[in-house]
Amino acid sequence: MSTLHNLEDAEPAPPAKRLKSETSSDLSPANPNGHVEKFVRSEESAGITEFLCPGALGFQGLLKQRYTDFLVNEIDKDGNVLKLKSLSFEKKKNDARPPAETKVQSDTPVADSTGVARSSNGLAKAAEAASESRTEETQELEAEGAGARDDVAPALEAKPFEPEDADRALLVSWLGSEITCSLVKLYNDILAIEREIKPNYKIVTPETKLVSQNPIDDKDARSLLHRAIRRIFSGKIQSTTTDDYNIELWATRISGPKSERDWSRREQRQPMESWDALGGDYLHFNLYKENKDTMECLGLLGRFLKLPPASFSFAGTKDRRAVTVQRVSVHRLKAEKLAAINPKLKGLKVGDFEYKPYSLDLGDLKGNEFKITLRDCIFPEGADINQTVEQAVSELREKGFINYYGMQRFGTFAVSNHEIGISMLRGDWKKAIHQIMAYDERSLETAPPEERKRAQACKMWFGDPTNWRMASEVSRRMPRKFLAETAILKWFSRYNESENYLTALQKIPRNLRMIYVHAYQSYVWNTVASERLKRFGATIMPGDLVVMSSEEVAASQPVLELDEEIPGAEPDEDKFVRARPVTEEEVASGQYTIYDVVIPSPGWDVIYPENGLRDLYVEVMGRDGLNPFSMIRNHKDISMAGHYRRLLYKPEKVEWEIKRYEGFLDQLVETDLMYVQRQRERGKGKLLTRDEGLVQEAVANPTGSRIAVIIEMRLGTSQYATMALRELTKGGILTHLPQNQPGTAADATAEPAEPVEPAEPAAET
Repeated sequence: MSTLHNLEDAEPAPPAKRLKSETSSDLSPANPNGHVEKFVRSEESAGITEFLCPGALGFQGLLKQRYTDFLVNEIDKDGNVLKLKSLSFEKKKNDARPPAETKVQSDTPVADSTGVARSSNGLAKAAEAASESRTEETQELEAEGAGARDDVAPALEAKPFEPEDADRALLVSWLGSEITCSLVKLYNDILAIEREIKPNYKIVTPETKLVSQNPIDDKDARSLLHRAIRRIFSGKIQSTTTDDYNIELWATRISGPKSERDWSRREQRQPMESWDALGGDYLHFNLYKENKDTMECLGLLGRFLKLPPASFSFAGTKDRRAVTVQRVSVHRLKAEKLAAINPKLKGLKVGDFEYKPYSLDLGDLKGNEFKITLRDCIFPEGADINQTVEQAVSELREKGFINYYGMQRFGTFAVSNHEIGISMLRGDWKKAIHQIMAYDERSLETAPPEERKRAQACKMWFGDPTNWRMASEVSRRMPRKFLAETAILKWFSRYNESENYLTALQKIPRNLRMIYVHAYQSYVWNTVASERLKRFGATIMPGDLVVMSSEEVAASQPVLELDEEIPGAEPDEDKFVRARPVTEEEVASGQYTIYDVVIPSPGWDVIYPENGLRDLYVEVMGRDGLNPFSMIRNHKDISMAGHYRRLLYKPEKVEWEIKRYEGFLDQLVETDLMYVQRQRERGKGKLLTRDEGLVQEAVANPTGSRIAVIIEMRLGTSQYATMALRELTKGGILTHLPQNQPGTAADATAEPAEPVEPAEPAAET
């Protein structure tokens, strides 16, 4: 394959810095100008200090020198790794009209105005009607083939749907075990009739109506329940709240075939194909992006399609400085229209279209597959390269890594996100605003262009922060990608509002505003996890916490509270998980291992370990003027419920490869877009053009003087690949540091190693 388009990476090779550095930053009201003298974020400042296998041999490598060195493919809830395979949409050539031999008799009962059929045996009658409507010829043909089908029938039987343990526990806690079982049976009945008669047949909707026994008084809790039911049962079960605050549930009305007369009319007027016939109201597609934020890409798609970015739904955000593939859904948009804009898109593509009856929700993923290239690797003197990497990978497979929150969780600006979170939790709104607007001297001179503009705008605002005219002028200078700063400045641009710091904070988009308090939770979690391993090592101890089973949860009858789920937050952990301490007997029996241990992040809806770590929370948070047992606030946004996170994590798979190369800009791995181009070069479609963001072909140079280690692994949601690499290399990761001299090519093209704004709290979710 010929070279198509060179990546815009800096030349010559940029310098690097260690992730593990010295010093940190501080901003206090005593320093009102917002200038921070020195800013180098360190792992220690984020509570990251330990290794699971500290005595193993490590090596050094450069991470994210090019954004194509970090490939991320989302794994859906069924365990499928999403790959970009096609950019076009090929309509299925199926005759939507049902064959005569399978039509449903015209006297089949239909649902009443409420969407509920009058017959309690609706499902059975629908199947019986379809069976009776078959012609004699069809029955004879089936009889002839019956013997052949007997051998395969058992293999084709659909497995009954069973909700995941966490989902079942969630439903039981709200609705009780009896209603939950009836709900699962109803869903399986719906699936059975759809398999038998197909989705587009007008059949009897099941009459079954279920009503919860206990009222749920809290409106927000009811909203969470309605969303969970839609997600778990793929939109096939409807729910509503009665006047008594109980939850009523029934089957979504099932549409179906028309009479012969209706089909004749349809053929004559040739109407638009219905969404049901396509497969559902929601178009699902793979979003492939290079060196872009998820929201930036959706905003661009929205501008082309004249849709607001909120029209799109996705399971989780992805890294900016990377090449990523993730699933996105949009309501009632034709695939042909979306595919048509592909030639106009540079650095992102859409493809692999499919219609579904439901949208994607945040958290609808199992994890991510990473393919990471570590460049310019250096090994200990005299060490065998292959043996060193093999041993490190084997230990990562067998023992896993400490499940720390990664450094990108804490942001890349002058003040750490978790420090802003402390100010918010203490109710010091002015200090929180000043911390968000803070800048460091280095950014004024050496940062990438937009970060430099941000620093200059912040410096200008701090010159007269109470002047609304100044705020208005600075607002025009602030790059729009910095959403928090822009929101603050727009509020302060209002006359006589310069001292209303709380409202200014509330003008920041909620999902972004919550990043700061979540970052503080992450800092406490990291600190406690490090101390836990220092005290007890990688051995389970009495008093450690483990996740309760669904039966234990149901038996404990947990009470749902308002903020157990934080709308707009990234899908960290299961928000409805319950935990309990293990006993000495359970530890002695080997029933649980260290891989079952969870550590709580602080909040009002968690319990704390009972082996000395409880006092550690008091000590760590006490230094920040906070109390782990008093986490409820008057402001809902910062009233943290808390959650649990596993102490250690084992990747599902880890594979490795050593590759030699010569040029520091050599492309070493194939992206999904390169794969699509290869397929097209083989005659499977029109070749893509140079201006569509293509990179050059991956190269192999066995005699090259440089060494790269390529790691491929699968991680769950909210597991950080950088923390797995940290364990693999024993802290030898160097991160790309852009070389930005004004007027050079690097100034216009280089990107920072991590996201440049705190809008992606979990860049590896």
